[in-house]
Amino acid sequence: MAPSQAAKLLPMLLMAVVALPRGLAVFNSEELLPYVELDEAAEQLRRSLLQSSGGTVQSQSEAARAPAVPPLPQTPEEHCALTIGSWCGPYYRQTPTQRPPPKRGNTPCPNDCSGVGQCQYDFGICYCPAGYGGADCSQPRKRPCWRMDSNKRDLGWHNYTEWSHSRCAGICDDDIAMCYCPPETKYGRIEAPPGAPRGTPPVRAGRPLYWCQPSTDELGNKVMWGAVKYEDLFGRDGWCNADVPSFMCPCRIDGRIGSLCNIAVEMFCINQCSGRGDCDQGFCRCHAGWYGHDCSRRRAGLPTNTPPDYMGSKPWLEPAVTPPVAAEDPPRTKPQRVRPYIYVYDVKPDFSTDILQYRIERAHCNYRQFQHGNLTSWIGYNAYALESMLHETFLASEHRTFDPEEADYFYVPIMWACLFDVYGWNPLPRWPKEVHGPRPYGAAMMQLETVRWLNATFPWFARRGGRDHIWLTATDEGACCVFKDVWPGIFLSHWGRTEFPHTSGSQYHADNYGTGIYHRDHDGEWLDQTSRTHACFDPKKDLVVPAFKRTEHFRSSPYVGASPVERSIFLFFRGDLRLAPGQDPECKYSRCIRQTLYNRSRAENWREKYNVLLGDQATVQGDYSLLLSQSLFCLVAPGDGWSPRLEDSVLHGCIPVIIMDQVQVVFESILDMPSFSVRIAQKDMLNIISILKAISADQVQKMQDNLAKVWFRYRYLGVKMAIRDAEHVVTQHREKNGGFLRPNPGVQYAASPVDDAFSTLMQWLYARIPEIHGTEART
Repeated sequence: MAPSQAAKLLPMLLMAVVALPRGLAVFNSEELLPYVELDEAAEQLRRSLLQSSGGTVQSQSEAARAPAVPPLPQTPEEHCALTIGSWCGPYYRQTPTQRPPPKRGNTPCPNDCSGVGQCQYDFGICYCPAGYGGADCSQPRKRPCWRMDSNKRDLGWHNYTEWSHSRCAGICDDDIAMCYCPPETKYGRIEAPPGAPRGTPPVRAGRPLYWCQPSTDELGNKVMWGAVKYEDLFGRDGWCNADVPSFMCPCRIDGRIGSLCNIAVEMFCINQCSGRGDCDQGFCRCHAGWYGHDCSRRRAGLPTNTPPDYMGSKPWLEPAVTPPVAAEDPPRTKPQRVRPYIYVYDVKPDFSTDILQYRIERAHCNYRQFQHGNLTSWIGYNAYALESMLHETFLASEHRTFDPEEADYFYVPIMWACLFDVYGWNPLPRWPKEVHGPRPYGAAMMQLETVRWLNATFPWFARRGGRDHIWLTATDEGACCVFKDVWPGIFLSHWGRTEFPHTSGSQYHADNYGTGIYHRDHDGEWLDQTSRTHACFDPKKDLVVPAFKRTEHFRSSPYVGASPVERSIFLFFRGDLRLAPGQDPECKYSRCIRQTLYNRSRAENWREKYNVLLGDQATVQGDYSLLLSQSLFCLVAPGDGWSPRLEDSVLHGCIPVIIMDQVQVVFESILDMPSFSVRIAQKDMLNIISILKAISADQVQKMQDNLAKVWFRYRYLGVKMAIRDAEHVVTQHREKNGGFLRPNPGVQYAASPVDDAFSTLMQWLYARIPEIHGTEART
């Protein structure tokens, strides 16, 4: 390509980086292939963009002056430090094979999915968005607001007195049960005219009435299920009528921002439809010829060199899209591949994309969102963020295969945790819809219905009884409540509770899986089909995996290049203690571990005597990451189930002190946990100070050295946004250190995905192929 051609490329490159904060705009030239061929001039342009965005391009002389950072591992033995058993080495000893071109389907769908659905060309199955159903997406599949009449209005403000999240004082979008100002108001919703083609957007979207329900009617009579004055909503200066209203309803639905909820921004979809489709609040409407949940598949017979949207019309998508390696046709980024091969189901929308479309709260169920100017931004800590992030990682992974017949494993990405955020507010989604049980019941029933759909649609679940199917159950008590018909599968969760029999430990009624329920859809009492048949976790077939933490969360850790600080805090914990009167009268939360230790620390002045910081946000203040980096020991105790305290400890180099009997922590079944942590029985927890004081300085040093050898296994770098976040944090520390990365132990992994949590999972799965398949591992 001539320099003049490279100059023509400049506007496109600039668009790709203009919306990114400093340090994140690292343009990957490989993503342009095969659409352009970069020459020396274009490469110079890439380097200048990298430097202007806060990246670092070191010269040879600079590299020579840099302090020596330990190298990344090269041999299987180096990769497998502090692992137990033989699961790690075989993955690194297998022989790579040539990656074949991706399989491309060409089976047409009935009626072309009526113009609203998405055809899965491998099988000729229509996947329909919320509001539509049937084999060709021509049938209505509604989610009405609570107490809604046939005109999408409330049945009567005074006829029914109960409150519901989805009860609507305006007009309901009954595809997703979202409430808007009524059409007779100035900013009311006006639907598409009768007879308009399916999928036609409304004439006017309207202002939302989410969490805005009237406390009185027009005459001043009290409305039992509302809390906002009638005039504030429907008066002349109210939300639904005034250009600048005196009262503002919250704007929290995905795709709309601003105090007036009138600024349209991109919505969240898994991997943003790979830049090959338009996102509709979680459902990808793929461009012609593209298909799959992430629109990464190309129909057979069609060309593959169409550039994704972020190459032209939507450059703001670039930071949020991780190009799927398996979709490359022909393969180029990684032309060779290793096992395991993972097939990712396009799960029926009822159990996947519907849940995203129903969520309404844009910050639920994911780790990122779009803000002003379509800037991709991180969502503050979300306990269930791993669900969407892991789905994206599987889709982008080099281990993904589009051929289920060659797959070693099958990943089933149902929205188990996301369902917890939407379940119970509305008759849908529920299985069966007439039963409103606790949230674990809803999730377990959804999973059972998924298996029934898999068996009715595909042959692969029945082939091995589900033993090669992978499920993520990221909620508080994990897989405790799954049905016995599903239990033979591989369960990834954050909760490694091993005792049996077991009962729910949740003090939150809606999450207690011990409620008895009978229904014809399951054989007798559901508990007899679920929690009474298996433990919550089986270390022989399941794995406790880390919660997702972005690198910014542990920015003060020496492992990402921060300046090491004295670990002057002897023991640290900050978190929920449920100390408010009446909040937890039975002291059930955290098995009463956190509360007991907090009360003892206060009674015996541990803070003054030993510099122990143990409390909640009000009693232990300061920067959380810095406090962890200044701590020698960190308490790891349960919450209402799992708690990500082990990850916090390990990622900061603080020695974990684990107190929770018969519960395995993250990777405890595959790593040498005693070499870098301390476990104390619950009966001995009041002796925690004397136990920790008895550990010698040499033992402490060995545990700290070992933490540096495993910390990277507790973070995920499988998606572009996570990698750039790591690069950004490391770049900041490098700049503060005169342009060089501090050679702290473990820092060689600072921004490297080598042996991260997902890689660890792949290594473990590879070793289990013979057991799962009943054959020798294939190479």
